[in-house]
Amino acid sequence: MSVQKGKAKKDAKHKLFLDAARRIFARKGFEATNVTDIIAEVNSGQGTFYYHFKDKNAIFDELMTGFINELLAVLAENDVNDAGQLALASRELSIRNAARLAEVFVNNKDIAQLFFRESRYIGCEGMKRIDDFYALLYSQVESSLKMGIGESSIRDDIDTAIAARCIIGATEKVIYEALRCGENIDIKHVAEQIVDFQMKGIVNNIRSQR
Repeated sequence: MSVQKGKAKKDAKHKLFLDAARRIFARKGFEATNVTDIIAEVNSGQGTFYYHFKDKNAIFDELMTGFINELLAVLAENDVNDAGQLALASRELSIRNAARLAEVFVNNKDIAQLFFRESRYIGCEGMKRIDDFYALLYSQVESSLKMGIGESSIRDDIDTAIAARCIIGATEKVIYEALRCGENIDIKHVAEQIVDFQMKGIVNNIRSQR
């Protein structure tokens, strides 16, 4: 067997373990899953599993890190595509950015649900990547809010750090519930509703009556 074919076979087996672990983690949860579950799903031997992964934490970590890297890539692309524009002042731009992020979650439903349910409590190395993701996300939203304040399109009395976390927290909840409950998710509709809530709220502009 050539070196190239040997590597391809090794990579294919590695992916089989990752795909099996993703399904089982999503179905049973991290704590209830053990290595024998993953091995049985792949119909492989323990030695082969431990050749590829140190333990179940390592395979969870690789799954989570790959997912976070996809999210980070979208954040970076959104930042480049914004080209200094104020995303919060443009409904079209905000919807596009929100939809691209939501698409990563929808296209990775199993690992996305693990991200929401368990990733913060396992203490894996992937937590570092999760911290990177949130740091960048908070920074982008806060910068956009500050830009809006400077342009007088956003109230100047808001705490941008708190506002950013309110926006992100509410968005996460919407996406999580859509993933948990929905079979067919209309990403554009979800993105539109998130953006319209952030930009307009839910209360009509009614003058207070004395």
